[in-house]
Amino acid sequence: MSAVFALAALAATGTPTGNMAYTCAPGSVESKYPFCDRKLGFEARSQDLMKRLNTTEKVMLWGHSYPGTEYIERYNMKTWSLDHTCIHGVSAAHGVTVFAHAIAQGASFDRDLVARISNATSIEARILSEKEYQNSHGESQASVLSCDGGPLANSAHDPRWGRISETYGEDPYLIQQIGVTAMRSLQNQQAVPDSPGDYFMATRQVTRHFLGYHGARPDLEPPYMNVTMRSLGDSYIPTYGSYQDPELGNADGIMCAISSVNGVPSCANSFLLTDLLRKKWNSDALVQTDCCDSLSAISSFHYKGATTHEDALVLGVEAGVQVYYGYSGGTYSKLMTDSVENGTIPMSILDSAAARVIKSMMKLGLYDTYAADFPWKNLTWSQLDSPQHRSLARESAAKSTVLLKNDGVLPLSPNTYKNVAVIGPFANCTECLLQSYNGYPSAYTTIFQGISNRTHATYSLGSNTSCPTKADNTCWTTPGVEADAITAAVNVAKDADLTILVVGLGSTWEGEGNDRVNMTLPTIQAALQQAVEKVSKKVIIVSVSAGGVDLDETTAGAVVYAPYGGEEGGSGLADVLFGDFNPSAKMPVTVYKQSWADSM
Repeated sequence: MSAVFALAALAATGTPTGNMAYTCAPGSVESKYPFCDRKLGFEARSQDLMKRLNTTEKVMLWGHSYPGTEYIERYNMKTWSLDHTCIHGVSAAHGVTVFAHAIAQGASFDRDLVARISNATSIEARILSEKEYQNSHGESQASVLSCDGGPLANSAHDPRWGRISETYGEDPYLIQQIGVTAMRSLQNQQAVPDSPGDYFMATRQVTRHFLGYHGARPDLEPPYMNVTMRSLGDSYIPTYGSYQDPELGNADGIMCAISSVNGVPSCANSFLLTDLLRKKWNSDALVQTDCCDSLSAISSFHYKGATTHEDALVLGVEAGVQVYYGYSGGTYSKLMTDSVENGTIPMSILDSAAARVIKSMMKLGLYDTYAADFPWKNLTWSQLDSPQHRSLARESAAKSTVLLKNDGVLPLSPNTYKNVAVIGPFANCTECLLQSYNGYPSAYTTIFQGISNRTHATYSLGSNTSCPTKADNTCWTTPGVEADAITAAVNVAKDADLTILVVGLGSTWEGEGNDRVNMTLPTIQAALQQAVEKVSKKVIIVSVSAGGVDLDETTAGAVVYAPYGGEEGGSGLADVLFGDFNPSAKMPVTVYKQSWADSM
């Protein structure tokens, strides 16, 4: 079943008839087996269930593609999937709260805020899980609970990196503090009654991307990095270690990256997956591949002479890979089956991997949801994108807004300016506030709406937010169309007492697979900026971006960095501009001059 849920498609209350019972519910067929006895503990229970599965079923747990495993009826074993992110709300789902993105949370330097965002996200994931159970007639329950897109431990070593919005910044200490807080609050571990030492998780989180994949290298595919052991120890490894440390983040999973570190692919790197993860950090995290096929990267790099999927499989499993999830699930599942049957890979390795997957299922409560003392029993549909969560989303936008320049223009008073022009491609768009790996809220407040709710304002687009791009950061355009848009914006700015110019990047310019070359605005927006500044009485520039842009030459009286504020991004920004909230955020990344990019 699809993990994307439209609100209208699901009943608000009640359980449809014909559902399978919760797994291990009293009186169910499977309740007689030891794996349903909570007093035995997760380790013994997962081993018992694993031993009852045949090779095909074990392989199904080991390797699959979207949407996940198949339902195993004889044990009422729910489907298993690894296809969600939870860093600023539950991804892909409709009617959920979308908070300020990860880079914005890093800019807030506020662990309490991050904890509340993460807890709210885990609550909404639990509600969606129950609706998933109902909608699938009891066969599926956990696709929204298993967030293979957990908090990034990657530090942003280059502001042009396309995935910079997903990280918390460039500083390892900041990432550890914010990331561990997010990890603990998203998983929200609760002790299991009758089973000392075990705990339920609200959601399970997977640390990404272990290790490497930290900067803009548009010329490299797949990416590789060569760094000294000192740099690894100072700048890279500490963030991953804090996420996995059982006393700190205690992440349930970790994803080996598509990258290569010092010539060794991450998914074939026993130093990473065994020496560090198991021995130094004492983590029992489930090791999975990246869905972009980080296992196949082993053969792409021709590591140890690997040229085939089978070579990659053996090297990955030997290094410590326990789960394959990606586009080639069918291929690798067949190879795993064949390799186990012919003895190339011992059955004990498959058994261990399958048991560890089952243990994660048990931590999520898939075998104890029926119990009256299960922690997440009393949640309601009305908590999805609730007024309380929307208020928190607004707070997250305000607390992540950075004041970069102010020549006395801010804060604004609703009565000072009679006619405010709000101009730019990011002023009145909705999804540009969400950026990436996001869900879809029930309502948005754009930046123009947030400002016009405070004072009289006139909107003009000025230019497009995105366009097919050339390598030099310019756009292919339709002759005359962009010029007309800029002319219209200039006419609005001429008549205004104050112009708020909202420019930025968005997923076209910074997103997965879209590393930037330059630090400047896209050329169309730069032309808009110059034209508007030339005719405006006073200008405020709002930069909607993660990695930032070089605005040192601007004549604007104030410049604000607003990094993808989520569904209430407009309201939160307006709270800052109009003085209801004193800007307290700090830049989580260094924004370099264009001359630096030219020298690279």
